[in-house]
Amino acid sequence: MRRLILASILQLSVTTASAGYYTDSAKGWWWYQKEPEKQAEKQEKKKKPPKSTPSLKDYSYEQVWEMHPDQFQEFAEALKKKAVQKPSEENVKEYFEVQEIARKKALAFSNVAQFVWQKYPELTTKKDYPITTPGNLARISQINEERQRILRDNRDDFALIYFQRPDCSYCDEQSRILDWFTNETGWTVKRVNISENPGLAAKFSVEITPTLILIQKGNQDYLPVSAGVISADEIEDKAYRAVRLLKGDISPEEYSLYEFQKGGSFDVKKRRLQEKERP
Repeated sequence: MRRLILASILQLSVTTASAGYYTDSAKGWWWYQKEPEKQAEKQEKKKKPPKSTPSLKDYSYEQVWEMHPDQFQEFAEALKKKAVQKPSEENVKEYFEVQEIARKKALAFSNVAQFVWQKYPELTTKKDYPITTPGNLARISQINEERQRILRDNRDDFALIYFQRPDCSYCDEQSRILDWFTNETGWTVKRVNISENPGLAAKFSVEITPTLILIQKGNQDYLPVSAGVISADEIEDKAYRAVRLLKGDISPEEYSLYEFQKGGSFDVKKRRLQEKERP
């Protein structure tokens, strides 16, 4: 009898539990049901004071002037929102007073910057990139002289491969420009018809014409110079930089650096070298 009663109780418990599981199976977090907020959290939210309205009267001029830029930006933004929300004369006036301080702060920085550049000219680019007409002409002259010298000194060790097609109208224009380039520099330019020599085009991953590739004798590395029509000046400039890169005279991060600019404001490695020389 006792066993029968105990078995009945256990069965009733299992049935009740199963019923409860299936009843609540579509509830909870997975069914986008948020947990009810705890009473303590609700009370805490009620206790939080409302945001105080910023006012310029709470600070002296010196305090606003000395504010950290992040704090100043936040303060100015808060005054703007207050003025927009309630555009009274006082609110709008406060906002523009803070903007006036910001303008003067920017002017102060600009003034000190000009003083520092005059006192420490090595921190400017004026030496390497003059803006006056005589200085700019001298810079261009140095660039042209250096390009021509590097190309002339390396014309026996480097060459250009020119990929073209007979039905490519752009190639006709590029061919005329290349004729001028070879006459001026004495460089060798090997012309390749990709329709007749697709294997060589595939070796250099050439898919469009006209394309120029720079190669070095005894070196498996190569560097594309152009894809599409480019001017003679661009060919000269890109070939000059490619030569220096393949020879190891410059790294990719120094790609735009001329030799006469080494140690100057455009030399990205100048600071590193100075630090290495320190004891």
